Amino acid sequence: MTAELRDDPAVAGAALAGSFGTGRADDWSDVDLLVVVSDARLDGYAPPAPVEPVITIDARHNGPRGTRGLSSQYVTDGLPLWADWYVHPVSLASWPSDCDVLFDRHGIERSPLTLSEQLASGEPEPPTPKGPDEERALKLGLVPVAGKGVARRSPGTAGPYAPDATWEQQLAALRRLLDDFAVLGPPNSVAAGHAYLDLVADALSR
Repeated sequence: MTAELRDDPAVAGAALAGSFGTGRADDWSDVDLLVVVSDARLDGYAPPAPVEPVITIDARHNGPRGTRGLSSQYVTDGLPLWADWYVHPVSLASWPSDCDVLFDRHGIERSPLTLSEQLASGEPEPPTPKGPDEERALKLGLVPVAGKGVARRSPGTAGPYAPDATWEQQLAALRRLLDDFAVLGPPNSVAAGHAYLDLVADALSR
């Protein structure tokens, strides 16, 4: 994917963010990528991908005004991979303090702010309208993300309504959600979600 980003003349630079950017990634980590593009290409930019995403949601509302964002789920080797793409124009760009810059051909300055702090700064970009299909797709894509929290035994994973739930009960609830999406969601995403939860169960039962 880095090669595809480098080959695009509209891309001024790219960086790994999140846990991969700080070197704290584990087997359950999602991917966060910050891509800086020419201002003229901001609205038309489509991230490269080794495989076609099964779910893509416009997530520009997660960043400050003048930026764009996409959240995508890919299925690779039968398992889901969630990627958040943060797309910023050169005119507004600075590298967050907690990212790993892959390449920079524009001399972009490093910011003292983390990515989370950058995204929360200033007025947010207005969200795009979401139809029922997009809302369902987003909920479907987030089931494995919730499964990641179960795998890591993250505090609050069970939510306020089941604070004492076991990991078996948490996974059972997530499986029921996937089954609810079986008719409405992309079949390969549903199947990948079940495979992911099986992986979580296997890891926790050892």
